[in-house]
Amino acid sequence: MIDLPLTDELYNLLRDLLRNRLGLHFPAHRRTDVARAMTIVAHEHSFTDLNRLYTALIADGPIWDTVIRCLTIGETYFFRNGAQFRALREHILPELLTRRAGVRSLRFWSAGCASGEEPYSLAMVLADILPASTGWQVSVLATDLNQDFLERARQALYGQWSFRETTEEQRERFFSPEGGRWRVRPEIRRTVMFNRLNLAAEEYPALTNGTMAMDVIFCRNVLIYFDEATIRAVAKRFYATLAPGGWLVIGHAEPNARIFYDFETVNAPGTVLYRKPADAPLFTVPSSLPFAAHFPPVALLPLPASPRPPALLPAPPPATPDPLVAARVAANAGDWQRTAELANQALIIDPMRAAAHFIRGQVYEHVGQTDEAIAAYRRSLYLDSAFVMGNLAMADMWRRGGQTIEARRGYRSALRLIDQLAPATLVPESNGTSAAELRVYINSQMKLLGD
Repeated sequence: MIDLPLTDELYNLLRDLLRNRLGLHFPAHRRTDVARAMTIVAHEHSFTDLNRLYTALIADGPIWDTVIRCLTIGETYFFRNGAQFRALREHILPELLTRRAGVRSLRFWSAGCASGEEPYSLAMVLADILPASTGWQVSVLATDLNQDFLERARQALYGQWSFRETTEEQRERFFSPEGGRWRVRPEIRRTVMFNRLNLAAEEYPALTNGTMAMDVIFCRNVLIYFDEATIRAVAKRFYATLAPGGWLVIGHAEPNARIFYDFETVNAPGTVLYRKPADAPLFTVPSSLPFAAHFPPVALLPLPASPRPPALLPAPPPATPDPLVAARVAANAGDWQRTAELANQALIIDPMRAAAHFIRGQVYEHVGQTDEAIAAYRRSLYLDSAFVMGNLAMADMWRRGGQTIEARRGYRSALRLIDQLAPATLVPESNGTSAAELRVYINSQMKLLGD
């Protein structure tokens, strides 16, 4: 399918419309992503050009469901990021059980739940810690903007790829086999309620959709797709949504912790958590102004002196020399702790630097943190879709994980980019490898996939 023509003026209009309606950020380097997605939407709704599609989008209607389906990613699995679920069991829940013992109720929110693995994982942890016999009332609200994802989540039927961090004991306890796949058992499904919600809109906190006085919010690998103004608005709304002492859990590749300066920063093994102060007011009444006006962009504020910021967020280094130069040296020497520190220094200077996210991905990959590596590589590609090594790293991880379709797509994307380079050109972040040498490597990997 050939992309329909997209003029500069129309790109700007579509970019702004997507940001205002959905919060999704498509800067200039992602213009081709907009053209590709809008072309698919146009064909599905029988539009012959993107100008007519834009007119239809302005008028609103069900066409937006197709737009959302083409622009959102729902790749996830059960108990994703084990360190955060360990923190939930060992740190968050013990504290909540003590503090909430008087009312014996807990309310969780999985914001951006995709196909449902995350909220069901939360429900399973709660079933372990608080079985029905204890008398505690527990609920998990799960929301997403993508109707297709929500429908799949309600079906609660999953294939093998969703269980790559699930033990056999967990699968036997919480799932029933069904036609080569597994369905979540009814007692777990009853704990979770699915609703559609746009995190970028002024829809929460609100009594009407159940987003008030939450004890825990999980929102992982969602905010990376928003611009800074939207992220700050969402952070403020999450703060207002949580009950005093409530917890926020975000993905490791999410924005710098300075965005969440209203929260207390809590270090746990392998992860960083955010907590609304226990002495905060019970309710925060939001303004009736649109969210962009309510929470305008502001300068980054310093983190509170206590608790101490996590190790992955060091103080900004001097403007020179470039910390990524030293990070590459440390990586070549196998000093991954130092590499991580230097990469994060580079991100404090410029959080939009794709190469720094790529180096973070290399660190995570070498220490065996697959989820975090994929998230970091994905972030590098979000910032620079023409980043050869980001495409290649993602493809390699998909191949090792058995996702052959995704791996082929990643290798072909890398080859298309290499085709634009002279054979002797050294590819950035490839450790001095030429385009010709990378081509040979990619072809060898594709042969392993049967191509």
